[in-house]
Amino acid sequence: RSGVREITLIGQDTTCYGEDFGLKDGLALLLEKLAGIKELRWVRFLYAYPNKITSRLLETIAAHDKICSYMDVPLQHASPAVLKRMKRGGGAEVFLRSIEKMRRIIPGVTLRTSFIVGFPGETEKEFEELCEFVRAAEFDWMGTFSYSDQEGAGAFLLDEKLGSREIERRRKHLMQMQRKISKRKKKALVGKEFDLLLEGTSEESEFLLEGRTAMHAPEIDGKVYVNDVPEGVQPASGEFYRCQITEAHDYDLVVQIV
Repeated sequence: RSGVREITLIGQDTTCYGEDFGLKDGLALLLEKLAGIKELRWVRFLYAYPNKITSRLLETIAAHDKICSYMDVPLQHASPAVLKRMKRGGGAEVFLRSIEKMRRIIPGVTLRTSFIVGFPGETEKEFEELCEFVRAAEFDWMGTFSYSDQEGAGAFLLDEKLGSREIERRRKHLMQMQRKISKRKKKALVGKEFDLLLEGTSEESEFLLEGRTAMHAPEIDGKVYVNDVPEGVQPASGEFYRCQITEAHDYDLVVQIV
């Protein structure tokens, strides 16, 4: 009623939604309910842990245009040995199967993830496992964080800590790899049309507008700059417009309203 057109559900593990009510596939049920609200345009959720991504959840996303085809899966690493030290499960092979399933059930899904490099004991071989996985998975968006000690955390007591310079080298190396992947994937979007939520004048320049597509979660993904508006159109913040991508950069896009 107040004009909200986009809802983002967020939790430490949103895919656990409803477990305390005894619900099975609670998140899928919630998304279905939200997709039935006439006034809503976009619904998305953050974050999904791989072992809780069910076929029902993926099929629900695929079945409703209002549910953004966007999955943020914080994997943290790809080496089984590192993940075990993190007290997590999985590994590159399991994750790649999960990614293949997501892309098969939700055509055109946007995938985002995040990794921690330099976790205590991370060997060069384990880091290379992570690099190989990133090359194979080809994520649309990716964040990489440097491990840092936090008193009280379990990892604080682990041995074999890496030096800060080596951790930073690994972080930069991983992000350089992702930049090439992102640049190639963004270039493939040139000429295609998407719905754009206009957010207002860009901080980069008063002559540019800025917005987001369903591929862009608020505040964490690349920018979409609008540099061309048809004559007679008075663009308004908070409104949706059809746009065509005219330029692609490493992470950002330039579009024209059509």
